[in-house]
Amino acid sequence: MKTTVFAIVPLLFLLLFFTVPAHAWGHVYTKKVGDFEVSMLSERQGEGDVKILIGASPEDLRKFLPQGKFPNAVCAYLVKTPDRTYLIDTGFGTLLFENMKSLGVAPEDVDVLLVTHSHGDHIGGMVRDDKATFPKALVYADEREISWSEGLRKNLTYYPERTHAFKADGLKAAGTELFPGIRAIAAYGHTPGHTLFLLESNGEKLLIWGDLTHAMAIQIPRPDVSVTYDTDPAQAARTRKEVLKYAAETGVPVAGMHIAYPGMGEIEFEDKEKEIYKFIPMK
Repeated sequence: MKTTVFAIVPLLFLLLFFTVPAHAWGHVYTKKVGDFEVSMLSERQGEGDVKILIGASPEDLRKFLPQGKFPNAVCAYLVKTPDRTYLIDTGFGTLLFENMKSLGVAPEDVDVLLVTHSHGDHIGGMVRDDKATFPKALVYADEREISWSEGLRKNLTYYPERTHAFKADGLKAAGTELFPGIRAIAAYGHTPGHTLFLLESNGEKLLIWGDLTHAMAIQIPRPDVSVTYDTDPAQAARTRKEVLKYAAETGVPVAGMHIAYPGMGEIEFEDKEKEIYKFIPMK
């Protein structure tokens, strides 16, 4: 098996996900969103180290992360609609296909691949054995991310005439509709073209927010805290604050690629005046 993307993954990112022991692998969690069926496909459940955090005060570390570590995960999301099967990110491509098989989905069943951004734990499953992993899938990625990432551009060469570049609008403009019930929302900071995907069916919604957070235990109550592999840590924090406020005010459930199992939940105000939040995992 051969992949083509890991040279683009920052060293600290690799340290986060490979030197800390994992305590669970291969989880799948499924939730209905109207007529959509959304499944979290987890390749890894583990812990991250506080060394990757930017802007965390000693007081906050003692309060929120007294053990010096935090739960995290590596996840992708499969979305079955009445018309199509979508895959949002591909993880590293290790347990992805086993998880899909457990849901009765083969790589050739994926109609559309949506890319949140270009780090290796999000596009690592796009190419195997020098071939496109998803032989029939259309691939959608933000044009700014494609321009920025050599690794993503290389992977996209395996999907000739099936690649679609879009330019996502922000939350205030309600994003950009790509397909019925699926909107792309610009959420820059982690990378120059980092994208969220808002799903909506029959009045129900789910916001899949990619890498908006990596250390939920501290970044939810303290959204100013960023991580070392954010390309623009200050912008990442501003984006995080905007999205957390939106989720708390609207009640839209959220899902993320580094949220520990079950990978989905709701954001609520801990203190609305001070804009301090808390996360309630799905049950």
